[in-house]
Amino acid sequence: MFAHWRRLVAGLLVGLFAAALTFNIDAVERLSSSQLIGALQFFGRVLLVPGVLLSMAISRDMHHFPLWLAALGNLAFWIAAARFVGMLLNRLREMKRYAAWQPPVYVPEGPRMIEAAAITGLQDECIKRWHASSGSTAGREENEWLDAVERQHRANFDLWHIEDEARAPGATDTEVARVKRRVDETNQRRNDLTEELDQILVAWLEERGLPRASAPLNSESPGLIIDRLSILALKIFHTCEEAAREDAPAGHAERNRERLAILEEQRADLAGCLDALWYETLAGTRRFKMYRQLKMYNDPSLNPAIYGKVSNIRGA
Repeated sequence: MFAHWRRLVAGLLVGLFAAALTFNIDAVERLSSSQLIGALQFFGRVLLVPGVLLSMAISRDMHHFPLWLAALGNLAFWIAAARFVGMLLNRLREMKRYAAWQPPVYVPEGPRMIEAAAITGLQDECIKRWHASSGSTAGREENEWLDAVERQHRANFDLWHIEDEARAPGATDTEVARVKRRVDETNQRRNDLTEELDQILVAWLEERGLPRASAPLNSESPGLIIDRLSILALKIFHTCEEAAREDAPAGHAERNRERLAILEEQRADLAGCLDALWYETLAGTRRFKMYRQLKMYNDPSLNPAIYGKVSNIRGA
């Protein structure tokens, strides 16, 4: 309603100005020819044209037409023009909104599956528990999702410490080779469990008609983000240990406190991205796909270092 009156007032003002100029048409024609005055003169003529043409048409006289009729015609014309332009702009805005509009997605009440704070809290708690005890994962039969998150996190935990064995001073070539095989096996398990996270989420979403196929595609899936959060949790834990070391050289603690601040900021940013991706997926404004890692190094049929060696042995 306000927009309607605003257009009406704008048209009225332009129309009154045009009507006033109509009664002073001779003065408009006598203006000097400087660029500024010339522009104003041209603008004034444009404002006068509709009413003048109307008055000429009605009076059938191109030289002696009634000014009052021309003024009235200009007033009516510019009010109508302002309303028309306003309606056109409104129509264009409506078309733009309609092109971007998507029907709302109904998400039933209940668990939302992903809450970044719960995931990072679980990862921190698991690291402390596993360092205090060499036991395996707790097993969460009541919650398939958190159980999968914990198992994936355990693969990263194991991988972290297996790789440390290969870096130990004095490790023999045989020990390093043995550790390398364990690294490959554990990394394969880590990637398989990361894919399992996405499989669980995709199945949960499909039951609710999501993700929306027309939504923009995110380059990273939640499972891959959770994997990165897992690694950051391990970095934060071990950096805290280094910052608290009493036998460390001078400056060691301060350097690790600086590293810790960076790691915590990175984790907070990444956790926010995970929440945002999940909320947007539920709202139908973003989607993700499950990307298969398709690792080749552990597959005897795809790694030439394996099948080539086997062929050579058989041919010997």
